[in-house]
Amino acid sequence: MTDPFPDEVDEALWDEACRRAEAIRGFLIRRSGKVSAGDMTLLAAELEVSRATAFRLTKLFRAGGTVMSLVERKPGRPDGRRMLDGKREEIIRTTINRYYLTKNRPGISQLVRDIRTNCVSAGLKPPHRRTIKTRLEDIDLHKRAKRRGEAEIVKRTTAVRGGLTASRPLQIVQVDHTKADIFVVDEETRLPIGRPG
Repeated sequence: MTDPFPDEVDEALWDEACRRAEAIRGFLIRRSGKVSAGDMTLLAAELEVSRATAFRLTKLFRAGGTVMSLVERKPGRPDGRRMLDGKREEIIRTTINRYYLTKNRPGISQLVRDIRTNCVSAGLKPPHRRTIKTRLEDIDLHKRAKRRGEAEIVKRTTAVRGGLTASRPLQIVQVDHTKADIFVVDEETRLPIGRPG
């Protein structure tokens, strides 16, 4: 995983990393020898983190020596990163294309069973159901509906040709229909009639 450039980092995270770098740099200059737990407690108080985090940040700064080494990163794997090996990805892809994206329209449960069977027969550990569902969600809805013969979804996801053109101002006016935040009441009975829209 490559580190982001400073201009790609959120400004608040960058400012915090700069503050931490300055505090750690000053701490390391003042303490040239072995750092004691008491010294690290003082640094942790200055950084407003736990002592263990202060140790970790100091180690990161010593290794990297830059502000970027102290920028907080989101825990977990990066968005969009695939963890399966190529063989299992290929089995998922071919099974989806061969059996799921057809006019027969088998369900997800059948697809999961087919993928598991194909992986076991290839001597591979089968992927989790959620992984398979994620791969299905990655497929374009229009393409999936077209291959499966789902006419209503194809109709809803197909772009309409043409457009509205106006040759002068206010030739085309569109009004949004939103209910007002008031209630209309009857003049005589004072009972609510409804909200105007």
